Amino acid sequence: MKQVSSVVSIRQGQQRVLLTLLTLCVLILTSCAPLPTKTYGVVTQISTYPAFQSGLYNGDVTYAQLARDGDFGVGTFDALDGEMIALDGKFYQARIDGSVHEVDPATKAPFADVHFFRSKQQVQLKETLANYDALKAYLTKQLPSANRPYAFKITGNFPYLKIRSVSKQSEPYPVLQDVVAKQTVFELKNITGTLVGYAMPAYLGSVTVAGYHFHFISADHQHGGHMLDASFDQATIDIDYLEGVTFVIPQDEEFQGANLTPPTK
Repeated sequence: MKQVSSVVSIRQGQQRVLLTLLTLCVLILTSCAPLPTKTYGVVTQISTYPAFQSGLYNGDVTYAQLARDGDFGVGTFDALDGEMIALDGKFYQARIDGSVHEVDPATKAPFADVHFFRSKQQVQLKETLANYDALKAYLTKQLPSANRPYAFKITGNFPYLKIRSVSKQSEPYPVLQDVVAKQTVFELKNITGTLVGYAMPAYLGSVTVAGYHFHFISADHQHGGHMLDASFDQATIDIDYLEGVTFVIPQDEEFQGANLTPPTK
């Protein structure tokens, strides 16, 4: 009986050794596995802008998923609960009460544009620009072509800034135009922060926001929202030249069942 017990003990010991060796092999293989690579120069857009305008505000993609496609961008939240600003890998929510919070990764986005920002051109703004129209004209002069998308990170002092946020909606959702008519506007003076935004070419206007689109986040992360107007002074403008846009089509029943056919002219 003692001999049998000894044999069983040896076999159990061998099994433990083999298990340990297998575990080490798995750990080594895992540590050597290549990390996911970032795709630069391509914007990932959730949904289409016309669908969003029509009132499709239920999110289908989480911000944890969205973070895999970008560290920079603009967007919104389930039921249109405020404005989203993504900067330096962090996602912020600017709410209707003026507060700004970091986004819970489980929160979903019904509409957003994000990408991994890399500056291809930097411009030092040394003149004062009186308003948003002046900024758009200034930026357009810096761009080599009107036929590609661009991303902008504009950091500096804003003598005047007008931003907005919108309130969380209830179903049945109103169209975006009716929501914006009841937006809350904040007017700020002499504030330091960053504008995050894109310029999309006109030919993409059937699926995205054509032209310029900016959201703002203050340097202290206490103020934020969709930019309506501003004056600009001593700003650093970083421009990323983009090569494409990837559209993620929502798979929820609301989107899949909606009539998104443009009206015939």
